[in-house]
Amino acid sequence: MPHLLPLVCALQALEERLKQEQREEVHALKEAHRRTLDILRQQSDQELQTLHLQSEVCSRSNRITDLDHEIHSLNETIDTLTRELELKGKEVLRVRSEANHQIRAHEQDLSKRHEREMGELNAVHHRETQIMLADFNKAQEVLKDKISALQILLEGTEEKLRNRESRPEDLHIIAELREMVTEREALVKKLVDDKKFYQLELVNRETGFNKVFNSSANVGVINPLIKVSRRCRVWRALWVKALPLFSCLPPSPSPQHPPPPPPPPPSPHPPHHPMPSLALPHAPHPQEALVQHQGLQSFRR
Repeated sequence: MPHLLPLVCALQALEERLKQEQREEVHALKEAHRRTLDILRQQSDQELQTLHLQSEVCSRSNRITDLDHEIHSLNETIDTLTRELELKGKEVLRVRSEANHQIRAHEQDLSKRHEREMGELNAVHHRETQIMLADFNKAQEVLKDKISALQILLEGTEEKLRNRESRPEDLHIIAELREMVTEREALVKKLVDDKKFYQLELVNRETGFNKVFNSSANVGVINPLIKVSRRCRVWRALWVKALPLFSCLPPSPSPQHPPPPPPPPPSPHPPHHPMPSLALPHAPHPQEALVQHQGLQSFRR
């Protein structure tokens, strides 16, 4: 059997070659068939497109024909409507002319009627004005008579009022008022006299104070370390005690009062003190200090 082995190998190689050729032929046939199908498909598509275009051209031609018929019909309709519009326009012009003629005639009638009614109203207004003027004149005469009568009555009443006797209660009130006025005048006179007295007293006290102490101003710097004299300490204590009383003082009188008389000349003989350098002025009572302060304010005003 060994001599058959090359034959079997040759047969197998031949079979393989035949199979390869068969496969190549089948592939070539498939490729040719595919190309043929593509060509046939393209031809079919072209024929379908041609048929579609032919049908569309036919339908477009039919549509154009229909549109031509429709245009012709519309042109006929337009001609008909144009003729009707011309007829209607002529009719409108005729109706407008007739309406304008009727309006002018109606306006003339209304104008004549208005003139006639205005004439009647003017006549009625003139008559009513004359009647009202006559009534007004009559009423004015009546009012003048009433005013004259009331004037006479008023003059008589005023004459009676001027000549009437005073009532007892009025006389009593007048007497009380006169008594009150007399009391107030006496009180005012007393206050004025007291004011003059206190002003003169204040001037005298200031004159005496200036004679005891130096009245000229000494401008300088206050030194808190300087020794204060006993006299200054006493006056400072008096003023500290009098300050609360000054805060309770009533307001000073109005400057409408006449100016006070000039102060009397100082006495040529100053008050005698046993030791002038150590003499202290008399410390006034708090109430007297209040009166002096009020008099000083009034005099300075």
